[in-house]
Amino acid sequence: MENITRLISDLEPRTKRRYLIALGVVVVVLGIWFSNFNTPKAPQAKPILSEVLAPANFMVHVAGAVEEPGLYEVATGSRVQDAVALAGGFAVGAVESSVNLARMVSDGEQIVVLHQSQLSLDGSGGYISLNSATEAQLESLTGIGPAMAARIVEYRAQIGSFSSVEQLTEVPGIGSKLLEKIRDQLTL
Repeated sequence: MENITRLISDLEPRTKRRYLIALGVVVVVLGIWFSNFNTPKAPQAKPILSEVLAPANFMVHVAGAVEEPGLYEVATGSRVQDAVALAGGFAVGAVESSVNLARMVSDGEQIVVLHQSQLSLDGSGGYISLNSATEAQLESLTGIGPAMAARIVEYRAQIGSFSSVEQLTEVPGIGSKLLEKIRDQLTL
């Protein structure tokens, strides 16, 4: 210990100060380092997974020109094609283009596949498809003239396709009374 005291007293004051500062820094760093070893570790928090609120499966009603119409349970993310397949596929005479096979289905939805007999291509008394009829075919309906038929076709072009017959009342000039007159002649 004497040797250390003599060695320190022989140093220049400036050098002494540098050594003391360096010694102080080393002591602080070692103190922090050792204190981290003695600190109890907090338990790792487990991630909380949020629950998906959408059901994994839901019901759809497949009707019309399919082999086995009825209620079917489908998985979330299913498409119309999947629902039609569950119903045994298209029946003979089904108009496959009457449904969008790539569209995703939703809970409680009704998917209606048309039969050829439901389409009226010449206005001879069959059903008129709101989603495929021409202006001339629409004019064959009671109370629908050329201007109204043009509005229906224009509205259909804006929305892509009708999702229900009742949606026809969204066309300017078609009210619930006119819809009731022609409802029995319409299909999607």
